[in-house]
Amino acid sequence: MNRFASRDRPRPPGAAGRLGPLEVLALAAWCGLAAGELEVAARFGHRILGPTNRLFFMTRHFVWLVPLIDLALFLALGAGLALATRRGPRQAGWWGPRLTIALALLPALALVGPRIYVEAWALVALGIGFRAAPLLERHPAAARRWLARTAPALLGLVLLQAAWTLGAEPIKRWRERSRPLPPAGSPDVLLIVLDTVRADRLSLYGYPRPTTPHLQRLAARGVRFDEARAPAPWTLASHASFFTGRWPHELDVRWLAPLRADFPTLAEELGARGYATAGFVANAGYCSYDTGLDRGFTHFDDYVFARPATLRTARLVDAAVKSFTELTLPLDAGWFHRPRAAVGDWFFRDERKSAERINRDFLDWLDRREAGRPAFMFLNYLDAHTPYLLPPGARRRFGVAPESRGRFHRTLMDWSLLDKQRLPRSYRKLAGDAYDDCVAYLDQQIGALFDELERRGALERTLVIITSDHGEGLGEHDLFMHGESLYRTETRVPLLILPPSRRPSGAVVRQTVSLRDLPATILDLIGLRDGSPFPGRSLARFWTDGPGGAPAVEAEGVLSEVSAPNPSDPNHGRAPTHRGPLVSLAEGDLVYIRNEGDGREELFNERDDPDELHDLAREEAMGPALARLRDHLRRLAAATPAAGGDRRLSSYRTR
Repeated sequence: MNRFASRDRPRPPGAAGRLGPLEVLALAAWCGLAAGELEVAARFGHRILGPTNRLFFMTRHFVWLVPLIDLALFLALGAGLALATRRGPRQAGWWGPRLTIALALLPALALVGPRIYVEAWALVALGIGFRAAPLLERHPAAARRWLARTAPALLGLVLLQAAWTLGAEPIKRWRERSRPLPPAGSPDVLLIVLDTVRADRLSLYGYPRPTTPHLQRLAARGVRFDEARAPAPWTLASHASFFTGRWPHELDVRWLAPLRADFPTLAEELGARGYATAGFVANAGYCSYDTGLDRGFTHFDDYVFARPATLRTARLVDAAVKSFTELTLPLDAGWFHRPRAAVGDWFFRDERKSAERINRDFLDWLDRREAGRPAFMFLNYLDAHTPYLLPPGARRRFGVAPESRGRFHRTLMDWSLLDKQRLPRSYRKLAGDAYDDCVAYLDQQIGALFDELERRGALERTLVIITSDHGEGLGEHDLFMHGESLYRTETRVPLLILPPSRRPSGAVVRQTVSLRDLPATILDLIGLRDGSPFPGRSLARFWTDGPGGAPAVEAEGVLSEVSAPNPSDPNHGRAPTHRGPLVSLAEGDLVYIRNEGDGREELFNERDDPDELHDLAREEAMGPALARLRDHLRRLAAATPAAGGDRRLSSYRTR
């Protein structure tokens, strides 16, 4: 028997086969909840089944935010349709349910098939709406009862999703406090990553502008590494290596895919050994929970809830706002400029956390942390990343004042999209000055943080590591931004290690080292190296006395790699990564770079040629060195096979 079959009351004359105003409103509310749940399911399904295992790039709370946003949106729509149905039951009462059902289906359909035009999915959704609405119209009383019975179940599901998301951290805290404490005297660990900071723009490394006086002060209390190399020229791959001690090709890290769960992370290991764990990240795109870097952290602070920009979590709101801004672009003048700018301020507000905000959130957490339990604390600052704009209130220090503040702001906001080679060279200087300003602001905030930690006495037993995940191209080799090459501008990064004992003080390590060794170094310096799951070797060997009284400073090759170009394509297809995957090996003064797409090889002596302007790969005298580096790279690749059958490094084993 049809479940809508019932003893329906007679409809008013002229309204047969139509839903009444209250029924239209109830249907809209139900469709709002259903639309949200379908959208959430489609996002998870696309991530699980999609060929690229895509990242969500949105707060973890989307699982309950989207249904509630859609509920509010459809309630507003339903109220309008209910009013229209009361005034015109024939037309509005017929169109209303069909459009409501179609609109509820459209976001999920567009997510499931992103390569199909939205207009085509709209026709499909309308077709379903035209088939489904008559089922409700033929038996309105049964439809009301069915909606009333199922709506609470949908709302309950949303509440369960909210409880699951919001309740995860309290459960983690309870588990953390139930773990046995580490050995007495175990120090805290503070890992600070200055996202997108290249070493040669720091006065710490001889840059003529005073960009980092506070880092210079800190370096006098620990060890400075002059030739630290990032495992990759982009964020997620490098951070994944920092946390696992594995090379990027072992982890199979990709631009739109999260970190694999095969290998333990530093936070998981330290948490299992009794440490409290907390992370505070500004790079919500490539350091958030979504990437898998949150694994093992009890407290992990990533996305900002910036209202009403948070409303764009829902696909319908996001599409409506984008369509409005695109369609009204020709009208962005005169009286229409103000409402259009307001929409931009409301819905496209920059949600990036400043270093000051990261510091504040971190210090607030320190006030609440469990007493007596050592902690692993991770801070990621994003202020030096494009668009190189200082937060409100911060002052510019370098370069001349721009002719137009609006033009300055627009240029930097669009920097990743502009074809920089077509711009006047003055624009490169503008970007470089702005980048230096951002580095100086970061240094200032680090100084403020350490002054406060010093005042609290929180540094007495803390291992501090300050580094960067990658550098940044500012026009060298005619390349801009990062993830585009393996040149020194993108791979050489700062590294300071301040051991808890503060010894040695002011030491300098000039050998080339890899940040892949950070996990092994941390466990070594806090006395937990026995049973460590992390490969690599502790960097402490560069300042620890060996049997003969001299530091053990044996040379080792340092690998960096990138498998695909930056998806934002800041160099418009001209970057080396567009010709194929890249791998580099730094050994002593030499750096060897190979492109697996076209087979091109480059060789630089960075002691004599720090700007990498003179390629030695074709010089006959460098043949033996080139052969040695090729062989070293082959052996390194054979010793670290790629995960999951990935073949990106297979060619090194056969050449």
